[in-house]
Amino acid sequence: MHWNQALACGTVVIPASCRLIIVGETKEGLPFCYEDSFTLSKADGEQMTVTLETMAIHPLEKLHHVYFIEFSFFKRGILYYALVDLLHLETKRCLCTLTLTTPPQLLKAEQRQYKRIVPQVRTPLTCRIIGVRGQRTHQGNAFFTGQILDLSAGGVSFMTSTRLFSPLELELSFVLPGLAQKLTLHAEVIRIAPFGSDAYRVAVRFNQMPESTAIWIEEYCSASDG
Repeated sequence: MHWNQALACGTVVIPASCRLIIVGETKEGLPFCYEDSFTLSKADGEQMTVTLETMAIHPLEKLHHVYFIEFSFFKRGILYYALVDLLHLETKRCLCTLTLTTPPQLLKAEQRQYKRIVPQVRTPLTCRIIGVRGQRTHQGNAFFTGQILDLSAGGVSFMTSTRLFSPLELELSFVLPGLAQKLTLHAEVIRIAPFGSDAYRVAVRFNQMPESTAIWIEEYCSASDG
């Protein structure tokens, strides 16, 4: 679908939630990978503006050079995506603003979409490394802590100062805001990115989760987003 057509027919709406995957390098020449939800606040036929509100250290502070950026969003269960270029990056206190080129065309793919929410209050979790690549071990107690950044029935992302690797297997324990029940779930690390100066953003995919628990989390996310 052509970008101008997407604007004209309402496939691209403003404001709207979108996701960016940013890949580049730091001043030290190290790889930099970051993914997050942004707000599409402006768009025309040539460029668009996306913003990210942060409560802590600016997550792109170590980004020195950009290799590529993928822009994507869901509309009626269809994933639309394209590569775009960075024109300008501006940070003011807790707000990060990126000006991007618009793509000539949007590619699309149908995917199962889970409702994803960002907890409105501080939501800690306790993690334990229990294996790697599907192999579980009972040796040791590699515990660490983190803070949930977003959650869906498919997985969770969190901030931690502990460096992890894919495909480590984790046991996660946390209590969702407004509830008393503690959830203990197993998950696989699928993505790690720098988050500020001394932390990492870790994305994990839940595995071996009972269908009833997945439905319960999906209903919780839908109600919280409502």
